[in-house]
Amino acid sequence: MQTSISIDSQTRDRAAERAKAERMPLAAVVRILLTDYAEGNIDIGTRVSRVLDVQDIAVDASTQKKMSAVAKKWRDRVGK
Repeated sequence: MQTSISIDSQTRDRAAERAKAERMPLAAVVRILLTDYAEGNIDIGTRVSRVLDVQDIAVDASTQKKMSAVAKKWRDRVGK
């Protein structure tokens, strides 16, 4: 069975160049990547850092009043 995949030409060309330099057909690179993905050896996704950098920032009363008004509008809009 053959499958077609769509990939932008710049990425394809860069991968093909590297594969050629390593004397490997581009199809072999794709096959290896898909096999590793199917077997759970490669995870694709976003990883979120659990480290939070929380800071207290002092603001004057006028700025705080504006920020509170914006937060209230947002809460009213999202229903919270």
